[in-house]
Amino acid sequence: MEFFIEGTRSRNNKMLAPKFGFLNVCSKVFYDKDVEDITFVPVTLNYTRTLEGESFPGELRGEQKVKESVSRILGAAEILMMNLGTMSIEFCEPYTLADYTKKMMKSNPQLNPF
Repeated sequence: MEFFIEGTRSRNNKMLAPKFGFLNVCSKVFYDKDVEDITFVPVTLNYTRTLEGESFPGELRGEQKVKESVSRILGAAEILMMNLGTMSIEFCEPYTLADYTKKMMKSNPQLNPF
């Protein structure tokens, strides 16, 4: 299963505040003991060029972001043929919710998320 904790892509290369909704759903099934463990594998996706490269400078100057629409999607055939450079994918060290919970409970003996 894949989800983006930021809720959306950063358009200004800054970290976005996380949105914990889906992470909360995942952790709830673990803490309710519906599943034995959950493994998280953080992944980063980076591109040398982005689709928004032309509109990005204007957005930094305060111009409105161009809204997505069905007509833009239908007219996007030429975009599929664009060379967006290279993409790098980095897989970070996986960690499990069970190990993380044990570590937190060890550092704070009064913590009992169950």
